[in-house]
Amino acid sequence: MRDYEFTFNATTGAGGVTVTCKMSYERDEHGAYFENIEDVTYEGISIMGLLVDEQFADLEMVGVNKLRQHLAEEKDRAQEP
Repeated sequence: MRDYEFTFNATTGAGGVTVTCKMSYERDEHGAYFENIEDVTYEGISIMGLLVDEQFADLEMVGVNKLRQHLAEEKDRAQEP
């Protein structure tokens, strides 16, 4: 299997700051799996070590949902004439 990358923006923290997340995943004919956030940056600086478990889990959930939406839109575009 080949690893894929997906980058998305999300908000986190008490102030709701926008961060950029880089997620890797694998993909087959059934869809994406093994989704994992590789890095989270704020204004270009990695903040992975500063996130608490709850924040990381929330970002991962947001990422999985955004990835599913992205893949569905990609599939729809591929079926357009």
